[in-house]
Amino acid sequence: MDILAVLAAVLGVPALLAGLWYWTSRQSKRGVRRAAGGMLGIADEIFRPETHQAHQIQKIQQELPAPAPAPKPKR
Repeated sequence: MDILAVLAAVLGVPALLAGLWYWTSRQSKRGVRRAAGGMLGIADEIFRPETHQAHQIQKIQQELPAPAPAPKPKR
């Protein structure tokens, strides 16, 4: 019984990591985008607030504004 547990741990952990790597690579190829920065963004917000604020300002400046509504045709 102990051999089965060791075998499952030895083979299971690399298989789990390979599956996780495969899933994340498929997500990135499909164009699924995660929040910018993730944990690094949280670390910036806590430990380097100036950098975090600069990233937020840059993100806001790069967003495109919504298009203006089309004018109504004259009758």
